Amino acid sequence: MEMSTQDIALGMGIAIAIGGLVGIERERKAQQEKRSSFGGIRTFPLIGMFGALGGLMSQSFGTLGLAVPFVGLLVLLLGAYLKQPRDEQQPRLGLTSEISALLVFCLGAVPFTHTIPLDFNERVVLAAALGTLVMAALALREPLHGLAQKVSSEDLLATVRFALLAAVLLPLLPDQTWDMFESLNPRKIGMVVVLIAAVSFVGYVAVRIMGERRGIGVTAVFGGIASSTAVTLTFSGRAKQQPELARVSAFAIVIACTIMLPRLGVMIAAMHAPLMETSWPLFASTIAVGVAGSAVLYRIAGRRGETVIIKREGTEAPQRLNNPFSLQQAIKLGIAFAIIRFVAAAAYHYFHEAGFYVSALLAGLTDVDAITISATRMYAQEKITAQVANTAIACAILTNSLIKSGFALFIGGRRVGILVASVLIPTAIVGIVTALLT
Repeated sequence: MEMSTQDIALGMGIAIAIGGLVGIERERKAQQEKRSSFGGIRTFPLIGMFGALGGLMSQSFGTLGLAVPFVGLLVLLLGAYLKQPRDEQQPRLGLTSEISALLVFCLGAVPFTHTIPLDFNERVVLAAALGTLVMAALALREPLHGLAQKVSSEDLLATVRFALLAAVLLPLLPDQTWDMFESLNPRKIGMVVVLIAAVSFVGYVAVRIMGERRGIGVTAVFGGIASSTAVTLTFSGRAKQQPELARVSAFAIVIACTIMLPRLGVMIAAMHAPLMETSWPLFASTIAVGVAGSAVLYRIAGRRGETVIIKREGTEAPQRLNNPFSLQQAIKLGIAFAIIRFVAAAAYHYFHEAGFYVSALLAGLTDVDAITISATRMYAQEKITAQVANTAIACAILTNSLIKSGFALFIGGRRVGILVASVLIPTAIVGIVTALLT
């Protein structure tokens, strides 16, 4: 298939752009570390162009058209690596720049490689996406190394075990329902567990990367992605120990609980995106109220000097978070979801919408994720309407908000409890009103 001049120019441009971005990062890093580097802002774009030319030649000469320039580049990189000076402080040199050069070459060739089962535009998007990932991996060197130092062996083993179970056990689970309400499907329950654990793991990793010396708001945001309940308990306990930090602790709790809302939206979109067409007003309104309330609390805390105290101390409340990928957490999550899914389906079967709302209120006492996904699944199966699904989610948010406010009141004290409730309860009420009106 012949390529137009515009296609060739676009492919070349993508190759040069990828090389340029990587070259800028490599040259900047070499200047910071005051060492020599074989390539920078000029060399890497040329390597990307070299890869693009190799891809073009493969269209006329087959595999050899790409293999010959690749081997030539490999020889040049090997020679450059062997000639790099070594000293006592750095007897061993890394291969990051050399590996990056090979990746830039390969990505430059991707748009022109017809053996990849994609059309030209899709290959361009693939090359650009992978180039962005390479750039991110290079630019995030310090955070990634920090993560490697902070992740414990228990975290690593738990993650490996969970990944093996997800890859090996999940496909073996039967894809059939086991009950009269068609609610208990082992394969789908397993997929839900993997989805929720993956979303929570993003926040868990972020908290581990940041450690205990970051801003309280940032820590609350990522802690909320992992577990808003854990953040609520943590900062309620801190407010009890240090009453002078009651307002900023309330701010952290509200931020974490507000972050739970877009987290639910992400899960709905992943499970059944069409529901988001009617759910977005619910999430938009509740997030707006939550963010506004958080801003007010932060302003109040700033006037009282609590944010200054946080910065001066330079410490942060340790997050009592469990690894979402631990086997024990996965089993608990799976059992909880199966129970809530079954109860919700049975309640709707026997008591219709009223029963479903009651089950949602009860589910919110422990968690909002399970009833949210249950409502999404039932809507996808056309068992309930979008309004019923959204109202059930709003009911669970209301109960969960009451529980979080209770934690803040009884653990952190009257001041924290009132501040948290003054934001979370109106947020939940706005959610119910919005769900009923849309």
